Amino acid sequence: AKTAAIGFWFDVGSRHEGQDCRGITHFVEHMLFKGTTTKSAFDIAVSFDRIGGYLNAFTERENMCLHCVVPGLHISTAMEVICDMVQNSTFEELELERERAVIESEIISSQDDPEEVAMDAASEAVWPLHSVSSPIAGSVADVRKLTRKTIFEWYNNFITHGPLVVCVSGCFEKELIIQYLSNLPLRKKTSTFNLEKPKWNTGIVFNDAPFQQNQFFLQLPISHLVDEKQYFALLILNAMIGDTMSSRLFQSLREKGGYSYNVYSFLTFYSDAACWCAYSSASKKNTFAVTETLLSQLKKLLVEGFSTEEIKAACEHLCGEEIIFSEDMEYRMKRLFRNHSFGFPQRSAEETTEIIRKIPLELLDTTLKSILDFSAMNFMIYGSKPGIGLRKKIKSFIQDYIN
Repeated sequence: AKTAAIGFWFDVGSRHEGQDCRGITHFVEHMLFKGTTTKSAFDIAVSFDRIGGYLNAFTERENMCLHCVVPGLHISTAMEVICDMVQNSTFEELELERERAVIESEIISSQDDPEEVAMDAASEAVWPLHSVSSPIAGSVADVRKLTRKTIFEWYNNFITHGPLVVCVSGCFEKELIIQYLSNLPLRKKTSTFNLEKPKWNTGIVFNDAPFQQNQFFLQLPISHLVDEKQYFALLILNAMIGDTMSSRLFQSLREKGGYSYNVYSFLTFYSDAACWCAYSSASKKNTFAVTETLLSQLKKLLVEGFSTEEIKAACEHLCGEEIIFSEDMEYRMKRLFRNHSFGFPQRSAEETTEIIRKIPLELLDTTLKSILDFSAMNFMIYGSKPGIGLRKKIKSFIQDYIN
């Protein structure tokens, strides 16, 4: 490769925040770009712009990542700047107040995105009143009450001195990376957070919202943490059920039914909880048709399973993605962290595709049955609340599956 991707992964996210500091990790993420003791915000931006690289960051529920992609010959510049941001950010009051306004604007903008708002509501539906379901950026009110002192202490505790995983892929010299990292301040080895495990909530939820379309979330828990083979079995099943254009749900809801524009399924993993979700959006008139089709297709799968051709196609789909993404240094960097956080071996694209192709049929069958446990299902319709008669019809139809 001629490029390098670097990721600094910090063991802190929105899940670790208390009621009095919602959105603080995301705020810290923004402030990392606003100047250090030796560099202004402009200096940081110029450092990457002038070498044709890019620097970015994101906050998730269990971690925050500061990452970049640069030409391999400029990796020293990238490491110097990122290490400076991690240990020497100043959080100047003027810059902090400017960024507070930017974050408030970001939050307001996200509230205008129906799918993003609905995703938070879906998480709240299955893990109610738990920090794992809280919006990552917090609310405008949350952000307004955060003080400079509190924000800087969070940075000092969890970014400068907290547990850190650094992942690097592409063209680089290992010794150079180690040299920069060895100059960072001493860090805690493990997190000090005492996390409460999320409790799954089964049920039927009608969540009223002022949008033109209804959004449907059929969510099922993954009851235990997975090993490597189970992980790939889940990916294969997800591809067959809803994650491809040829999947059962896409074909039945969009291609044959004509009910939906957006149809897909996805997996969500946390350190102590996980779930699988089938998603669709549709006009209000198709509310019952989408509900009926979603559940009937999944029930059919539970009874009949998948054909050999479908399984082979799904495996090759995942293998093809792996081969394509293996040329993307940022993807490879993120895969390093995924494998590390899951406790999986670090494998090449060739080794990964070999494992995918050898996943036993018996494991796919048992995994499918463990996922499609309708007694644990949470079904949410987010949008215009159906009338009383339609709600009763939907509840009666779904209740047959839950029972």
